[in-house]
Amino acid sequence: MSDTLPAPAADDPAPPKTDRLATIKAEAGKLKTEASTKARSAAEEGKAKAAETLGSVSHVTREAADKLKGTQAEPLANIINSAADSVESFAHRMREKSVDDIIDDTRELVRRSPVLVIAVAAAAGFIVSRFLKASRGSDTEA
Repeated sequence: MSDTLPAPAADDPAPPKTDRLATIKAEAGKLKTEASTKARSAAEEGKAKAAETLGSVSHVTREAADKLKGTQAEPLANIINSAADSVESFAHRMREKSVDDIIDDTRELVRRSPVLVIAVAAAAGFIVSRFLKASRGSDTEA
């Protein structure tokens, strides 16, 4: 008798590594497609909500400007109406463009004016931090 183990039979089915790799790649492709579809859907939903919010901001801004008409602050009312026009125009463009168009426009803006984008991001961060700080303070007072 020999002290060595018998060699495995040739008919033992062990799936080759290439088949397992192909299966993993196919599953990864499916997951990527599914994630992309969900992300696009969420982006479209967010775009619609943002456009709706901007439309509401424009409407409220116009109402505030209308209250100033006929007073000493009428020049301010004209400036506020101009700002409301700009916001409404932006909301309209947002409704009309696809998510891909908005992403392309954003990329182009970053390429053309990186300093502006950084400044806006810093200002937005500052505003959000102030808002969070103020809301935290009001929570502890209540």
